[in-house]
Amino acid sequence: MSDKIKIGLLVIILGITSINTFQISNLELNSSGRIVETAPPQSNFDRSNNNQIKPKEVNSNPLVNEVAQGPVTTIFFKEEVKDFGNVNVNSKNNHSFEFINNGSEPLKISNAKGSCGCTVPEWPKEPIMPGQKGKIDVVYTPNKSQAGKPQQKTVTITANTQPVNTVLNIKAFVNPEN
Repeated sequence: MSDKIKIGLLVIILGITSINTFQISNLELNSSGRIVETAPPQSNFDRSNNNQIKPKEVNSNPLVNEVAQGPVTTIFFKEEVKDFGNVNVNSKNNHSFEFINNGSEPLKISNAKGSCGCTVPEWPKEPIMPGQKGKIDVVYTPNKSQAGKPQQKTVTITANTQPVNTVLNIKAFVNPEN
């Protein structure tokens, strides 16, 4: 076989491999072990009503495509990101993420989980009725390994919303220790 044909076949094989890799990277397993296609990142704003910009009703992790069991509702967070700025190692940094149940069913938060042990959330255990407000209290306590570095942590809220997971973000720069 000539070198040009070999190179051409190699280019075709590499192209097909790249496409398959991209398609596989857009798949994940849901909690029941089924493969689901992940959605591309979406804007945090909705322009569907006469081109008026308004926040989307659900702050969601676009990579999670699970379906809630039972009646679903919607949750709207006043803010999705808290930037603490510069903080010290072992300092307690508190923030309350306020939300409203703007759906028609009671909101039931089943879990709130920080991305690491330094980010600890507290959430309402009782249902939040439609139109009622609530808050997720988060304490961020940076440790020595985070000193001198910018940090970004997440809190994943699991509830009877669609999608079931909503992700809140915490940012800070941890001052170097003296």
